[in-house]
Amino acid sequence: MVGRLRNHPGRWSRAGHAETMFGVQSCSKMYTATAVLLAVQQGLVELDVPITRYLPEFRVNSTFEDHPERLITLRHLLSHTAGFTHEAPVGSNYLVGRESFQAHCESIADTWLRFPVGHHFQYSNLGVDLAGYVLQRCSGQPFHEFVRRELLAPLEMTRTTFNPREILREPSRAIGHAAGTARVPVRVPMVAAGGLYTSVNDACRYLQFHLNQGASLLDPALLAEMYQVPGATDREQGYGLGIALARAGDIPVRGHGGGGFGFLSDIYWAPDAELGVVVLTNSTNHPLQWKLASDIFRDLIPTRPHAPTASPVTVSAPSMVGLAGDYTGRGDDTFTFAVDGDDGVLTRDDTRHVVEFIGPNEFRAGQAQYRFRDLDDAGRPTYLESTSDGFVFYRNEVPEPSPAEPEGPWNRDYVIRVNGVPDGTARLRKENGIPLFDHPAGGTLRLREHVPGVYVAATGEVLDLTRTPPTYANVRLHPTSD
Repeated sequence: MVGRLRNHPGRWSRAGHAETMFGVQSCSKMYTATAVLLAVQQGLVELDVPITRYLPEFRVNSTFEDHPERLITLRHLLSHTAGFTHEAPVGSNYLVGRESFQAHCESIADTWLRFPVGHHFQYSNLGVDLAGYVLQRCSGQPFHEFVRRELLAPLEMTRTTFNPREILREPSRAIGHAAGTARVPVRVPMVAAGGLYTSVNDACRYLQFHLNQGASLLDPALLAEMYQVPGATDREQGYGLGIALARAGDIPVRGHGGGGFGFLSDIYWAPDAELGVVVLTNSTNHPLQWKLASDIFRDLIPTRPHAPTASPVTVSAPSMVGLAGDYTGRGDDTFTFAVDGDDGVLTRDDTRHVVEFIGPNEFRAGQAQYRFRDLDDAGRPTYLESTSDGFVFYRNEVPEPSPAEPEGPWNRDYVIRVNGVPDGTARLRKENGIPLFDHPAGGTLRLREHVPGVYVAATGEVLDLTRTPPTYANVRLHPTSD
């Protein structure tokens, strides 16, 4: 299903059945963030006070600070800067279960933060779900009902809902399809972060709300909060409040994309051109994710000449010995920073760039710019951060493999299951006494023991051997003998 919108009444074009309802998964976060800002406008909540004002019982674990819950705000939750991991112990992408949205949110207290509150951006469903739970608690009504009354009904979005019961009884609902899964669950436990269904017509109405600067429903000043990257208000790319700031080629766009549970979607608009594009699909087995939407933008918006920009001034390279090493992002996305004579060299996906330093710890590699963060006394950084969009790569030193016999939970394989279906194999091992986690997506993460049986990976995720079965990032690791 494809829709495109010019910001004029009646100027919508679409392909397919425009009122069929599709799951939009990650795009749900935009709608939740909008509902939170409507609650801010009403005086129901505030963006920058600790969420313990609204959830006084809430707690969360951290290896970085005591009582991090006293620091976390709604702004942190909506911008993915609170430090939360991606999955909860109750209700997740890996095990849907039958528990309520409330039970899912309450189980977040059993998770561990990946980094100090507010330190950087790292995508997480849990922060957005907690934001939705705050609305539920403060309004005294189910989250889906608050969103319907305050956002969907005023915009006449009658084909959009977070209510799983309404979705299940909808006759004109697309069925999601995913490889290796005979039946995709309809009810998503991550309600605020990924439980929305909508039609292409309604998605266009939501885009028009943004293109019309709040459509007299939300104060434009509050709407503008969604488009600011916290801590980096001059950044043109990154993540605001529930909204990604990106580029389709050379065209600045706002919106969200993503998928899961048999659906992929992109809902983006180019504010300067007053044009929006919606792509909704009921299959995850195709290459259309983002490509089709970005192609439409490039086809419809004339190319504009670039304004001249001053080139960063190259400075003398710092001592690079402590900077050298491997840096790991999501999955198997890895950088290697090495020292070659007097040069620093960054390698990613077999592409090698000699770097130019433009600041004490900031450098340019090809068209991208990065900076090292959190250097210790020996000059070794903990993070490598993209200065364009805020994505972070974690320092991850892994020793060379050596033969090792099984030792308790170590040097063994574990199966990861998605709703009961095997979806990859992980391995726990030790090399020269150093604990390691071989991720099923590829790559190896170094671990350190925090307390007996609880290990922290280079990325901040936690391996918990005190649980049965053990878990990594709250995902169950089933011994291959099971």
